[in-house]
Amino acid sequence: MEHLDRKKREAGSALLVAMIFAVLMGMIGFASLDTVMRDRQSAGFQNLSRSAIYAADAGIADSLNILRSEIVGNALAPNDCLDATLSDTSLGDGVSYRADPNAPTNEICMIASAEPCAEFDSSIEQGQAVYLYTVWNMRVQGSAPGGATAHLQASAERCHAFNN
Repeated sequence: MEHLDRKKREAGSALLVAMIFAVLMGMIGFASLDTVMRDRQSAGFQNLSRSAIYAADAGIADSLNILRSEIVGNALAPNDCLDATLSDTSLGDGVSYRADPNAPTNEICMIASAEPCAEFDSSIEQGQAVYLYTVWNMRVQGSAPGGATAHLQASAERCHAFNN
């Protein structure tokens, strides 16, 4: 009789252990799903940030093309800026670049003149133009969908003729 009572008491324990085990496995599954979803979201944010950096890099390349092609006078001084400025440009899929709105100026400006250009060393004669390297500053902002932005600043060197 005692043996039958014990069996009756143990009859539901296997079901209870199985239910607890199933609940624990479900909780572990939901926790891993949450982790995967956060990882995917983080990867998406990184992709948007990367797109913004690439857009800003394209803006720097465009600024360099402006610097190469712009005709400038021969009486430049530091802080003089080019007449041409970087325009707002869309690269598709909501990615774009423009001059950095946080910069003191949205222009490409000369910040210094340096040593004579190596390819024109013999030009330093009285009355002849003097060729010096000039250093130019440019700042660009790249934007991607979702509000991702990147700000890049670059300096470039250009050989330029000055009056002697």
